Amino acid sequence: MTPTKNSIRKSGVKIYLAKHCGFCFGVKRAIKIAKEAGVKYKNVYIKGELVHNEGVCEDIEKSGIKRADFLNKLPPRSNVIIKAHGEPLETYEKLKAMDLNIVDATCPMVKDIHKKARELEEKGYQVVIVGDRNHEETKGILGNIKNGIILENKDEAVRFQEDIKNKIGVICQSTQTLENVVEVINRLARHAEELLFINTICNPTRLRQREIEELSMRCKAVLVVGSKKSANTKRLYEAAKKINKNSFWITSQYINKNNFRRFTSIGIIGGASTPVEVLETIAGRLNETYDFSSHRRRKIM
Repeated sequence: MTPTKNSIRKSGVKIYLAKHCGFCFGVKRAIKIAKEAGVKYKNVYIKGELVHNEGVCEDIEKSGIKRADFLNKLPPRSNVIIKAHGEPLETYEKLKAMDLNIVDATCPMVKDIHKKARELEEKGYQVVIVGDRNHEETKGILGNIKNGIILENKDEAVRFQEDIKNKIGVICQSTQTLENVVEVINRLARHAEELLFINTICNPTRLRQREIEELSMRCKAVLVVGSKKSANTKRLYEAAKKINKNSFWITSQYINKNNFRRFTSIGIIGGASTPVEVLETIAGRLNETYDFSSHRRRKIM
C-alpha cells in the first residue's frame, strides 16, 4: 500500500481512506428512483427501509415519502417503492391485487440473482441460498422460487442435511463472503450427486472485501463505518477484526478523535450504503489537515 497525497501526518496520524467507498451502484440507483418518484407522484410509500442506512432513510422520508410496513393500510392507487434488497414474488402480486402502483428500486444485481435462482429450479436443481436467514435480500431470493432452502453457514449444511436433495444449485446473498460460501459448498459436496455453484456475490462487495484486508494489514487501526443493520458492513468489520484487533465498527460521523490518538495510521472504509461524505467527515475529525478533495476515487494501495 503506497501512500498518496491523501496520506498526511502533520497531526501525528496518517489517514488512509478506501478507494472503494460511498454508495454502491444499487444503492445510488435506489435513492435516485425514490427521489424521482417523490417528485413525479403523490402518495408515495416505501415498503420497509429503502437501504440499510438510517441517515439516508431519514433524508428520503423528509422529502415526503412515507414508510409503509403494512400494505393493507395504504390508500388505493398509492405508489409503493420496492427497496433495493428486493421482495418475494408474493409482494408484487399483493400490490397488484390492491391496485397499488409499483416503483421497483430493486438492485439489478439482486434481480439477476432472482433470475438465476428460478432458472436453476426450472432445470431441476434444489436451490440452496447461502445467506443471512432474516435479511430482506435473502428472504426476497427465497420468495422468488418454490422450494429453496437457506443455509447461513457450514454447520447448518450438516444440521439440515436431510432436507437437502442430491441435485443442488447453490447461489448466495450478494454481500456474502466467498470464504463462508465455499465452506458451505464443501459440506454439501460430501453427499450431493450433482452440485452447481453460481457465484452471485456482487462486484462492489468483492472489491471492498479485498480492500479491507489490505487496509487491515497496513494500518494500526481500522474504522468500518455503517449501520448495524447493514450486512455488508458487518462482514467488512468481521474481516477487519480477523486481521487487526484494533478494528472498530463506527455508526456515526460524530466520533471522539481522542479515542484514536494512540494510532499512527488509521484506515477508513464504509459499507455500500454509507455516504462518502460521512467517511470524509470522520477523516477530517481525526486529522484536521486531511485533504479529502485530493482523495476522491484515488487508490491508496
